[in-house]
Amino acid sequence: MKADLRISVKDYSRNKNLKVLLSRTPFSDGRFMVRMNGQPWPVDGRPVSLTKLMTALRKALVKSCLK
Repeated sequence: MKADLRISVKDYSRNKNLKVLLSRTPFSDGRFMVRMNGQPWPVDGRPVSLTKLMTALRKALVKSCLK
């Protein structure tokens, strides 16, 4: 399945990349199948909304900055 939207985030201090691939699902409106660094997200592989994805990315970013 070809990705409809790609997001790439680079962490220069740790020299790591996060690649997020979003593919639209034909059966649910406004939801995407998500793969992060080649692994399905969430682990069970169900489609998620863009809001849930961006919230998870924001929380992970804030958590990594507080360490």
